[in-house]
Amino acid sequence: MVEKKQSGRRTTIYRLTGISDFEDAIRRKYLDREGFDHRSVEVGKRPAYLVAGAMSKDTADWCSTVTALTGDTVEISGVTPAGVLLVRPSGDQVAEGGIAYALSYGMGFQLLEPSRIDNLFGQRIAIRAADPGKLRSLTVTTMDERSRTSRATIPQGDGLLGFGVGDVGEAVSRIVAIADLPNLPRSAGEPLQIRGSDALNVPLGLTAEEVLADLDVLEDLLAADPLPSLKILEQLAAVKNPETRERLDELLSSALDGVGGNVGLAWPHERVDENGTPDSWVPTGLWPRGRNGVRPGHPEWSEIRAALDELPAGRRLARLDSASIQLCRDAEGEQPISQAIPLRRWVAFEGDLDGRTYALYDGSWYQIHHDYVENINRMTKELFDRPVDDLDFPEWHVADDEEAYNKALAAALGGVCLDRKLITTDLHRRGIEACDVYLPDATLIHVKKTEKSAAASHLLAQALVSADALCNDAQAREKLRSRIKALGGNADGLASKPLRVVLAMHRGEGKPVTAETLFTFIKVNLVRQAASLEERSVSVRVVSIEGASA
Repeated sequence: MVEKKQSGRRTTIYRLTGISDFEDAIRRKYLDREGFDHRSVEVGKRPAYLVAGAMSKDTADWCSTVTALTGDTVEISGVTPAGVLLVRPSGDQVAEGGIAYALSYGMGFQLLEPSRIDNLFGQRIAIRAADPGKLRSLTVTTMDERSRTSRATIPQGDGLLGFGVGDVGEAVSRIVAIADLPNLPRSAGEPLQIRGSDALNVPLGLTAEEVLADLDVLEDLLAADPLPSLKILEQLAAVKNPETRERLDELLSSALDGVGGNVGLAWPHERVDENGTPDSWVPTGLWPRGRNGVRPGHPEWSEIRAALDELPAGRRLARLDSASIQLCRDAEGEQPISQAIPLRRWVAFEGDLDGRTYALYDGSWYQIHHDYVENINRMTKELFDRPVDDLDFPEWHVADDEEAYNKALAAALGGVCLDRKLITTDLHRRGIEACDVYLPDATLIHVKKTEKSAAASHLLAQALVSADALCNDAQAREKLRSRIKALGGNADGLASKPLRVVLAMHRGEGKPVTAETLFTFIKVNLVRQAASLEERSVSVRVVSIEGASA
């Protein structure tokens, strides 16, 4: 009878970069702290570094709460052990990137310098080793009109479809799955459960030679291509590394000073309470005191840019974090439809750092894989290329504002102008704008004069809220029918949902709106919205409105 090999010890592993000296990986306060020992050691014959100690407290934090509740004095001390063993992988990686692995024990992760942690290392291993049909838990951040983070668990395991994941605009930050890692010495060739996020939790060998072999297996695995069915999970990643975020902020600061990058304004629509067009906005801290009064319409990048340009170069980035903008329904600025939203959440930016593409979305940084960008660009271009042969949009005259153009468009197409004519429902008590122009065949046309991506993202927000309400809320459909009839239109074509949603944009200055003119995350929202509506048999078209020649 063959004796079964003892399983390995489950260990949490971090991959570190930029480590020229092992002490670079450890937070300075733990190198200097009493009760912590740090010294050079060897694992097998490979140089390593050990940091170990205990975090102690004379009285636990909860003691004062219990004492206050009971009147009895409670004093409990606590000691929390922590250890980290640092070791290099073999090969050229050491010289090229200063790569080191950290084996964490107890609260050892607290000892590591956050700026040196390789972001989503464990996730990348999981994408290359997991059984695609045996994913057990996913943590997903969705970049759409309702930015959200959720964790779903299926104990018996399932594929991406079972989790409802695999769409564009989804960043997976943690994976629990059954994986096949036959080259790990203690795997015994059998599948095992791994947990992957910034760290990787996996059974490691029990001897120095086995652990070194395990780390080399992981390093080699990173160089392999991800599994085809899981590749999409690697294409978008939230940036957690503080040092990388700081460098990206420096890149944004340079762009605000006019050097490199693509910067503009994006509509933070998930933070706005309704989808109507605001009649005013109220800045706080954007200009010096006395100049931050109520302003008409909605924010434009030209205004924000002018305010930032009043500041000396190098000081404009700080204004993104100190200033805010609140939207109001009325011209007087007395009926807010949003909170005071930090200016950073309004800014859209894309740039390259160390050969990688990054984007600022809703105030947070994301790394975008080049394949992902190409995929989004392709799908967005396909939307722009879809024909709208039955609708002839009139030219946009220079003197026209949106209201004037919408009236002209309704007259030209035989529709009803619903611009700024809100409908209220039990779910939307403040009102929603169904569309700018309604056509008798139940086509909803949303119109926007865009300045870069700000107005485009607002247009998408309006269209999605409207279409969602009309597809799912009978009251909204009935209210829209009544409004159309009251304006002399024909609402007979509006049954259980709209037939079509048309997003019509005019850029001005003789420049057409194209897929290339939109920021990546605006394209993500557009692609997601189109897919969501077309699943309900509502077609989506995008039109660039030409300007009249002077």
